[in-house]
Amino acid sequence: MRAWNGRNLPSEEYVRKTMPQIVGTLDMVMIVMLYMFFITNPVGTMSGGPAALTYWLLGALVFFLPTVVAAAQLTKLLPHEGSNYNWTHKALGGFWSFFASVTFWLPGVLVTVGSASYCVSLIQGLNTKWLTAPWEQGLLVIALLIVSTILSLQRLQILLYLVRITTIITYALVALLGLGAVIWIMMGHHPATDFALSNWGVNPSNFGLFGGVLIAYLGIDAPLILAGETKKNFSVSRSLLWSTIAVIAAYLIVSFALLVIEGSDGVAQLGNFSVIAAIEQVFGKTVGGVAAIGIIAYFPIFLALNGNLFARLLMTTSIDRRLPVGLAKLNKMREPASAIRFQTIVTVLFVAIAFLLPYIFRVENPADLNNEVLSITLSMMTLVWSFSSIFLFINLLIFCLRDPKGFRQKRIFPMSIIWACIVIAPVASIVAIIMTLSYSPIPQLSAQQWMYIVGGLTIVCLVICVIFSLFATSEAAWQDQSSIAETDEKVNVEKSS
Repeated sequence: MRAWNGRNLPSEEYVRKTMPQIVGTLDMVMIVMLYMFFITNPVGTMSGGPAALTYWLLGALVFFLPTVVAAAQLTKLLPHEGSNYNWTHKALGGFWSFFASVTFWLPGVLVTVGSASYCVSLIQGLNTKWLTAPWEQGLLVIALLIVSTILSLQRLQILLYLVRITTIITYALVALLGLGAVIWIMMGHHPATDFALSNWGVNPSNFGLFGGVLIAYLGIDAPLILAGETKKNFSVSRSLLWSTIAVIAAYLIVSFALLVIEGSDGVAQLGNFSVIAAIEQVFGKTVGGVAAIGIIAYFPIFLALNGNLFARLLMTTSIDRRLPVGLAKLNKMREPASAIRFQTIVTVLFVAIAFLLPYIFRVENPADLNNEVLSITLSMMTLVWSFSSIFLFINLLIFCLRDPKGFRQKRIFPMSIIWACIVIAPVASIVAIIMTLSYSPIPQLSAQQWMYIVGGLTIVCLVICVIFSLFATSEAAWQDQSSIAETDEKVNVEKSS
């Protein structure tokens, strides 16, 4: 594939020379299975009844599978560290690559707060008297972030080992839920949900589920940030094939089990804890308690993996002089320690603001304001991430048109599938953005207020990203010119002497 401006990026050579190539095909399978699946994600779709299963299948068909195809093909063309940043640089140049990188990194880092808050809700389900105040929840989230940071600073091999164990435990719990649903029916219980064919349909009353499903399917390009650290025999097609099948199957199994055992009303009352409650209802409290430990243990490992991936994105852009070069500094474990610490500081500051804001303004119910701030911010970040994902298909289109012969030589999917993905997935992403803006998850905010607040803040965030990208690109260009001028000056001095 033709390199942008006829030369490779410095990060492409630097990573291969300084970082150990230890990520194999099985490692990537485990990483994607862990990263792309949250066992609590189906909870938010249970209000739709059996239609939730329809939406999980529809979302996989029109968005998740196309993003997998695009990410796999782009990795085959350009197997370098940084994934979407590197691909966009080769397709569109410095400005757009940095913009795509910022709109990829910012949501990826801040959404970890939402992930940690899921852990909080699960612990609250164990005892309603625990973590009732926002400041207590904030302290737990910060503690999780610190633990995950410590794990991220260790050798990648150690993190990969923990990812394998956690993935096996998580999917074992999925299998347990599926088995529980079968046992529940075989014991003579009626399903808690009416599975009549008329309840499977897509209609205006459940359109809002589409946005939630597509948000759950975001981020397939994040694990591929590690492409520069893969082994020589690494196969991106095989790793994404098996992990994608596992992720889709897991979402369908958990959704089906919750509908059978708890039903929409039960899930609405229990929230995220309904996953554990369903296991308890079939297998008893002892098994439910063990399952709770397994689910809660998932979160620090996920946070460590997420922090590690996005720190490498910062490192890559720093090596290419889009960000301060200090962010590329590695520790003795060959991990981007400066970038990891910087991310942790940013996230902890966000947590402090989100969880302490209710006490600063002295509102009557701090918990309500805390939930509203988190919901608005995280929804805004997921919209930015949805926007960023469109670059996958823009890049694929440009590479396909720019060098058809070279593209065909490295093509791993039929052109009909590639063209279908290029057309369908961006449309699905835009529809998901519209759906997310159209349905307010906060009872105190009308749909119109929600749209104005979240939509307005998203636009402001994108404008800031544009300005920051312009500044970073001009700064990088100035440094390149300065470097060239210094080189020319040295050459002239040598000639004159």
